[in-house]
Amino acid sequence: MWNVGRETSSPGTDLSKNQAMKEKERLIKELQLITEERNDLRDRLKFLTERSMKNRPHFRPNPYYEDLERMEEAVMSILHNLEMENTEVHENNHKLKKEITFSR
Repeated sequence: MWNVGRETSSPGTDLSKNQAMKEKERLIKELQLITEERNDLRDRLKFLTERSMKNRPHFRPNPYYEDLERMEEAVMSILHNLEMENTEVHENNHKLKKEITFSR
């Protein structure tokens, strides 16, 4: 009767806390794996739906988007040509500087 109001620490509560922590860790790992799998599946679905949208006969892409793609290709081509020309000019400049220093 004296022990009715008291709470005692018993090995049973420690064991259940330990089990609860292990269960929590297991569930967290399982949740992480499920989340990773969901993200992979979502990426796959996105890839497949985008690919299938382009292959559909009734699918008409936005003409403005196609124009922008062509303009981007043209700009990237010009940029590449300018980079190549810049590299050539830089190399020629470097050669001329060497010749100037050699002739001095």
